[in-house]
Amino acid sequence: MRFAIFGAGGIGGYYGTRLAQAGHEVSFVARGKQLEAMRAKGLKVLSPLGDFHLEKPRASSDPLELGEADCVIVGVKTWQVVEAAHAMKPLLGRDTVVLPFLNGVEAPDQLAEVLGAPHVLGGLSKVFAMIESPGVIRHASPGAYIELGELGGEQSQRARALRDAFVGAGVDARLSGDIRGAMWAKLVTVTSWAGLGALSRSTMGTLRTYPETRAMIDRAMDEGIAVGIARGHSPSSGFKGELWRYYDALPVGATASMQRDIIAGRPSELDAWNGAIVRFGAEAGLETPVHRFTYHALLPMERRARRKA
Repeated sequence: MRFAIFGAGGIGGYYGTRLAQAGHEVSFVARGKQLEAMRAKGLKVLSPLGDFHLEKPRASSDPLELGEADCVIVGVKTWQVVEAAHAMKPLLGRDTVVLPFLNGVEAPDQLAEVLGAPHVLGGLSKVFAMIESPGVIRHASPGAYIELGELGGEQSQRARALRDAFVGAGVDARLSGDIRGAMWAKLVTVTSWAGLGALSRSTMGTLRTYPETRAMIDRAMDEGIAVGIARGHSPSSGFKGELWRYYDALPVGATASMQRDIIAGRPSELDAWNGAIVRFGAEAGLETPVHRFTYHALLPMERRARRKA
């Protein structure tokens, strides 16, 4: 298949390199120092699964130079989605599928508004991957998991073909009959602790150890679950217990991408994470005090970072 990776950061760089290794035709839309490094020395992934290196990746800042793809994987940050949707139009043919791997739940609808709903699938990724230095991706987790599906829940041949392509590239990939519900579950997973970690400048190991912060995480989980139910996304009966087992199994030093961005003074996905819980909660008439406090307390730092960006 022909893949175009729009955003060659941690997620886009990792999956793009894996797909290229598996024999797919992969091109990257990148910019800045990352693009310069990819052109000069290729794209390298350092991984517990084994390091691998694309010596001469096809990469450009201009999608026109890359041509149409069968699938466009979107790996930008949430606040860049609308701009990216307009920019990626040259990559789309009549049957091109656009697959976002973003945190939050709003990206598929934002993409559909610009590109047309028939092009867009829903997707999520669970992987710890980040740019270690220009041209180098550090994959820090023991594997990678993706879930994808049609936004309406139907099983389609194009979704199955994409699932098979990722499985063939060594990725744990699964089809979802309720991708919107799965995306909401992931939103609860990341928002329940990332903002609190940024506020307290603490890793997951610290947050889960102290009874006070552990209780705040637990309350944030309840808020996110309640808002999800109000939006038609009821979790499984054991969801909260599974989530705590996941949190307790994370490395002591684990941090979330939004948390790292805020602490470093970079623009973050705060609006699409805690901000989304607050917005959707208000629409449903539900109070979300932990998320509201977290969101409002972090807003001054977020606005400073955006003025500097």
